[in-house]
Amino acid sequence: MDLKEIADGLSAKFKLSGLTIEDGELALEIDGMPILLGEAGGEAILMTGFIGEAPSEGGEAFANLLLEATTALMDTKSAALARNPETGAYMLVQRLAQDRLALEAFCDELTAFVNLLETWRKMLEDFRPAATAAKAATDARPSAQELSMSGFMQV
Repeated sequence: MDLKEIADGLSAKFKLSGLTIEDGELALEIDGMPILLGEAGGEAILMTGFIGEAPSEGGEAFANLLLEATTALMDTKSAALARNPETGAYMLVQRLAQDRLALEAFCDELTAFVNLLETWRKMLEDFRPAATAAKAATDARPSAQELSMSGFMQV
């Protein structure tokens, strides 16, 4: 199933109009989340979803979380969490083999992709205040020098 067949199938199944392929890509918005579908060399459909911008605090910790999760995603799906090198934004990318794809199977995969994207967007949303609170707690903690001057030794 190629991108044109997917666009036509989605249009018919969900009574959508205006689904167009531009520059080899089909842009969708599902539950307020932008998702881009594209073909990879005629062998696969790539689904790409925007998770969000890197958090201002704890960005490295969040990036490490994404790397660890990608290992599990690659084991169970052909999906990965990535960072766009041009914008720094985090993305979810999944590859679906075209030769094993029918419309119903694609819709199931798209639903699972949307649910996973939603989970990561929520995780990033929750991570931002947690990272800010952790930094504030670290900044408020007395230094080793301050503790040693007060007679306490930091362990």
